[in-house]
Amino acid sequence: MMRWLRIAALALAACLAACGGARTEKSFDPATVGPSLELLQLGDQLFEKRDYMEAKRLYARATRANGPDHVFVEACAQVARMESLTGALDQGRPWLELAFTRARASDPLGWSRLQMVVGIYERESGEREAAVERFETLYDYCLEHELYERAIDAAHHVVLASDDLEEQLSWSQKGIEAAEAGGLQGWLAVLWNNLGASLEEQDRWEDALVAYETARDYHRQVGDAQRILIADWAVSRALRRTGRLEEARELTASTHARAVERYQAQPSPAHAEWVGYTLWERAELEALDGNREEALALLTTARERLIEAGIEAWGSFGDKELARLDARLAQLEEGA
Repeated sequence: MMRWLRIAALALAACLAACGGARTEKSFDPATVGPSLELLQLGDQLFEKRDYMEAKRLYARATRANGPDHVFVEACAQVARMESLTGALDQGRPWLELAFTRARASDPLGWSRLQMVVGIYERESGEREAAVERFETLYDYCLEHELYERAIDAAHHVVLASDDLEEQLSWSQKGIEAAEAGGLQGWLAVLWNNLGASLEEQDRWEDALVAYETARDYHRQVGDAQRILIADWAVSRALRRTGRLEEARELTASTHARAVERYQAQPSPAHAEWVGYTLWERAELEALDGNREEALALLTTARERLIEAGIEAWGSFGDKELARLDARLAQLEEGA
């Protein structure tokens, strides 16, 4: 679950880095757009909305349109990134090879995004040490070229890739300091969330609760309803783990009600996912109260919603999450 908390923030983080931080929203008509830069920007907008298939199509179009080398390199890298999100790394690697044909370290925009995606591929392929080294090098490179949002993103990816808890804490703090210096509130939401996840892995739940509450404060300033819902869910889990059960029950009930309302208004994998996760949290609270049958029923329904959300297509992370859920179901069935 801790790894999920970081991945949940990654959609926002990737968008912030891809789009160069805060920007004015601009709409493009796919039927009339021609220049490669506009296609890249439109792809970034779709990426932010988690419309990965359509984003991949626009990124691929950008590689075929006339434009500067950095746009070609960024677009190729982003096609590969879309493939990685569905676990299709082998389909993405040729796009990385294509990007390298025009990538140069002297062209910071293209080089930084390509290096970011290469590091993600290393991480997803199990080469975690190589990924950490690449992201740390990229962090310094981005600072040197005054690409501050991408430097913060690199720090964020060190945290995602590292298995060393102290390294995770150090790089979370480093990212927070850089974001505070730049007044980047969207990044502060992501990075405080990551710090909470690292503290959670050390079972430092009181400290994790403070970090998650701080992240939620920033999400309330810059996030949409879905991100605020996720932030509330993270806080509710920490409240449960610190023994503040009445507060946890109240917040979990509110979070679940909002998730259901969003799902009923617009059934979608993204909305089904949060019905599933909030049901899971409700199940854990029922189990603590000794209501095993109710907990089992809630967790069974949670599993159905997460299957609907596409958890089986989430790659290695989805496999681990589903295995963890099934193990918890087995415990409840055995009376644990």
